Amino acid sequence: MDNLAIEKISYTEVNKNISQKEYQTLQEEYFLSKSPEKYMISMPVKVLMFEGIEENPSYRYYFYQEENEPLKLIQNQTKGNVVHKTKYTLTQEEGQKILSGDYDFLLDSDEPGINSLYFQFTVNKLHPLYKKECTRKILHQNRFLDVVIDIDITRIPFEGNDFFAAPKKLHHINTANLRCHTRQYLTLSEPMNSLLEFQDQLVSC
Repeated sequence: MDNLAIEKISYTEVNKNISQKEYQTLQEEYFLSKSPEKYMISMPVKVLMFEGIEENPSYRYYFYQEENEPLKLIQNQTKGNVVHKTKYTLTQEEGQKILSGDYDFLLDSDEPGINSLYFQFTVNKLHPLYKKECTRKILHQNRFLDVVIDIDITRIPFEGNDFFAAPKKLHHINTANLRCHTRQYLTLSEPMNSLLEFQDQLVSC
């Protein structure tokens, strides 16, 4: 196997359920913002949470996939309001291997962090717990601040190997099911770093 792409990111995060009125207020504040860096995106996302036998684990693990984007296996550590994430990019075939109990490919990498995933699945016995689907709307204010809103969230126990099935199409917003995450980034993501480097190149031309 090729070495898996790895990205590390840290941010503070405040989470809360919000009402439809609060959701509309957040959108209005975003549209009134004068920030030249702001943008808004909306996409279906799928999450598959894993659970092991370790009590009070320091890390949580889950699959995360946005529409038409590569699969990520995420290692999440939360200390207070500070979140540290390591994202491992997988192919769908590699994700399917994990769901089928075939973890040997994780030992083929020269990266110790990837090798440690093998022991999470074999010794800690990580296994799929539940599947979550939603539409995720990101109100990006600047390079350090995002307001992330999950809309029409569904959670169901994971049965079989249906994680890669097409996500449901939303025809309306369930106004009683809105979750807001306010993220203040402590490190820049790889896409943001690339964008800033590109902007610097344009300015220097």
